[in-house]
Amino acid sequence: MVMSSSLPRVVRLTCPGTAATADILPDRGAACASATLVRDGVARQVVWAMPGYGTPAVAGFAGGIPILCPFAGRLSRGQCEFRGRSFTVPTPPGAELPIHGFVHDRPWRVIDRVADRITLEFRLSRDAADLRDAWPADFRLTATWSLAAASLSLDLRLEPLAAMPAGFGAHPYFPLPVVPDGDRRACLIDVPARSWQPLSQGRAIGSPVPSATRLAFPGAVRVGDTELDDVFVDLVATDGRVCTRLVDAAGGSIALRFDPVFTACVVYTPPHRQALCIEPWTVVPDAPPFLPARGWRILEAGEPLSAGLTITVE
Repeated sequence: MVMSSSLPRVVRLTCPGTAATADILPDRGAACASATLVRDGVARQVVWAMPGYGTPAVAGFAGGIPILCPFAGRLSRGQCEFRGRSFTVPTPPGAELPIHGFVHDRPWRVIDRVADRITLEFRLSRDAADLRDAWPADFRLTATWSLAAASLSLDLRLEPLAAMPAGFGAHPYFPLPVVPDGDRRACLIDVPARSWQPLSQGRAIGSPVPSATRLAFPGAVRVGDTELDDVFVDLVATDGRVCTRLVDAAGGSIALRFDPVFTACVVYTPPHRQALCIEPWTVVPDAPPFLPARGWRILEAGEPLSAGLTITVE
């Protein structure tokens, strides 16, 4: 564990007998800042982050694997209503709308840790008390990171303490290209999505249309120089999970598998083009009134929402 007044606190997970590691930031949203996985004796970095990630100088969702809750994406406005109660969701500095929830830049508490696993907890009223009135109910979010030689898993459990609209997501940044001597333009992305959700200013408009309107999913599509910040839905699960891949023509791929509770998959190419994001979300970026058709869950007190994802080198 590394502690410094200028550097983020880092908890390093290790897989005994291997070179696999994962760095978790309890004080910055329980995000994964880096991960190295091993396949056939080859160690590969599978998470991209810019220098200084985890410090106040770098946004919490600008690298690594941030956790997004109680919503992912943008709301159309900060003033909302739920079951007759009005509340205001704050807009982060520099943003035009509320985005990506409340937990990605706040301290979490470590509640259990062994060499290859860590469980952390966030409670709105305790860990972000200034935001307690920004959502209809207090909630508890638990995240467990588990490391194996060739895989890194995240399991999330959201428990409301009163009725509330609920959603969460993850925002993984994968290195582009996948291998150091690869060509990012030749990399392929494969998402088993049958539909694409049109957006306007980051928010859903209209109904989904066939994926081929935007990209030729399902199937592998060349990344090239295409600029993407797109939501794909109507995902097809295989053996109980949705499987997405980033494939490098130079050899090697990164697979991201997630539970079908994540009903949307966002594909994003940051302007620097050093990474590509494949983001499983339980909700589609949307405005209130928190429509179930967009993936919103209306949870009653004590009714949990759980889902998991696994990153694997192949």
